[in-house]
Amino acid sequence: MLEIGLTGSRYSGKSTVAKIFNQIQIPVFDADTVLKFILNFRTYVEEPIKSNVGSFVYKNSFLDPNAFVCDSIFDRTIDVVEFELFQAWESFKKKHKYSAYVIFESSIIFERKWEKKFDRMISVFAPKEERAMRCKYETGMRVEYIWDLLGKEMSDLDKNNKSHYIIHNYDSAPDVVEQINNMDEKIVDLYLSKLNTKRNLDIDKNKELITDSLIQNNLRFLM
Repeated sequence: MLEIGLTGSRYSGKSTVAKIFNQIQIPVFDADTVLKFILNFRTYVEEPIKSNVGSFVYKNSFLDPNAFVCDSIFDRTIDVVEFELFQAWESFKKKHKYSAYVIFESSIIFERKWEKKFDRMISVFAPKEERAMRCKYETGMRVEYIWDLLGKEMSDLDKNNKSHYIIHNYDSAPDVVEQINNMDEKIVDLYLSKLNTKRNLDIDKNKELITDSLIQNNLRFLM
């Protein structure tokens, strides 16, 4: 089984892409949702987070989004629960162990340097201007606030350069479903190639063991 990371900036369409992968029967682990669940409903993480970050991040026993005024506060919070998140990922992989590949969907893979955990990385790309328009349409936020929000993200160029595959999701881009189908074929081909390589290595190893056994038996006979 191959492990694939899927990421994208805000309003790039990452969740839509994940749904399409699900529709073609590819298991997708929604890491952002699992993280939110752990942070807000696993009560035993509250004290470690308060100890590592500070009690100010909680309000009425729930994390206060307004408390995360800088990246370091967010990073120290995620540090506390990262192990549990990847435990859930391991359980997810076991559940889908017969799949050619599984997808770990998260908006913070590159920011947390998790990309090394995966065989391949997929980024969903949409120009910042188009993402800002989507955000304005969906949330009604003020334009200046939206641009400030998007301006704090890792650059799209950096994410694209670190990815093996890029899904272009904007008005003039090729059909997204077609892009995903083509990508699926490439990943399955990669899986089959690695599977064949492993089988060949196993065959070679077995041949070596048989040869060694025959040599030992012949030596015993000669003695």
